[in-house]
Amino acid sequence: MWSIIKLSWKNIWRNPMRSGVVITAVVLGTWAGIFMSAFMSGMSQQYIRDHLQNYTGHIQVHNARYVEDNLPEFYIQEADALVNQLQQQPFVEEVTPRSVVNGLASSATNNFGVTIQGVWPEQEKRVSGLHEYMQEGEYLDPSIRNPVVIGAPLARRLSIETGSRMVLNFQDVDGNITAGAFRVSGIFKSANSGFDESNVFVLAEDLNNILGRENVIHEIVLMVDDFKQAGLYTSQLEDTLQSEGLAIQSWGDVAPTLRYMDTNMDFTLYIIMTIIIIALMFGIINTMLMAVMERTQEIGMLMAIGINKRRTFAMIFWETLFLTMIGVPLGMGLSRLSIAIFSNTGINLGMFAEGLSEYGLSSVIYPELEAFYYLNIALLMVGATLISSLYPAWKALQLNPVQAIRKI
Repeated sequence: MWSIIKLSWKNIWRNPMRSGVVITAVVLGTWAGIFMSAFMSGMSQQYIRDHLQNYTGHIQVHNARYVEDNLPEFYIQEADALVNQLQQQPFVEEVTPRSVVNGLASSATNNFGVTIQGVWPEQEKRVSGLHEYMQEGEYLDPSIRNPVVIGAPLARRLSIETGSRMVLNFQDVDGNITAGAFRVSGIFKSANSGFDESNVFVLAEDLNNILGRENVIHEIVLMVDDFKQAGLYTSQLEDTLQSEGLAIQSWGDVAPTLRYMDTNMDFTLYIIMTIIIIALMFGIINTMLMAVMERTQEIGMLMAIGINKRRTFAMIFWETLFLTMIGVPLGMGLSRLSIAIFSNTGINLGMFAEGLSEYGLSSVIYPELEAFYYLNIALLMVGATLISSLYPAWKALQLNPVQAIRKI
């Protein structure tokens, strides 16, 4: 067997051009598979992190009846004490309360249904990064009476700009329809145009004055030390707090789509990799088959002098294995280098920014891939490449030594 292995190693360097084509195909296939997986993983994780950071937080606490029916009267009782209690939990990093109602935003020209979020700006900035997306004006400028911050899509829909006056209509805690006049202090534009169009932010004290109660809190948002553990922390809070009448939900419960995306990312990445590997297999089969056909006389001669079918099969198998062992590490190194570069600089998809924002995706993608994927993808590549050697090896076994030697 050792002589067959040495012969296979020498054979792959007898025609450097042919071997170079196979190695290049393996390198590019490995690089494309890993880099595309990193791109998809980075896009997915970035979407989840942005959504948690700017919109939902890691854990939310509501009045249990508010979850079933978003009416202003279902606010959290003794919310200040609950906030203090939540802040003392060892895994909780930040806490912010919000008063949240659904209503109608109106301007002189149009109106649109929105969610009105009353926030305490300094606390809100520690939980949400939305203030970093200001396009015009300032985030809830305290020098303005009844300031409101709106998204750019809503500003276009209502035909208003910074400094314009708008009216918010909603139901107060007693069930009466009420309204308040607000002045636009700033316009933001995040990566999620749907959120920008349907949410406005005002000072909690301004909203509560119109709602008819002081310190009305409908929602408490928590940021924890590891968002992947939010489900476990939620169970601990339910055990620790006297949670009767409260609904404590992890981000996966608040946004099931995000949880589905997070849990199925592995499956998605391996599907992408499998598609690329299948395409690569056809290329390797074609190249190795050509190598066998070009060496018909040589293989016939080897068989005529006593090389049996098992050794002939092993020779083709080892040649393919050597080419793979050269190509896969080079492809992994190239993908590792390119991911390291683009994870810092990002891949700018600015020309598709408008379309991506419709799906809540950022226009700059930072590829990322956990280390264990490299080993799994490398093993997939080796397995697929070896399978690709079977058909060319089988074709070699079908040769008749006498006819092969006479073939010109």
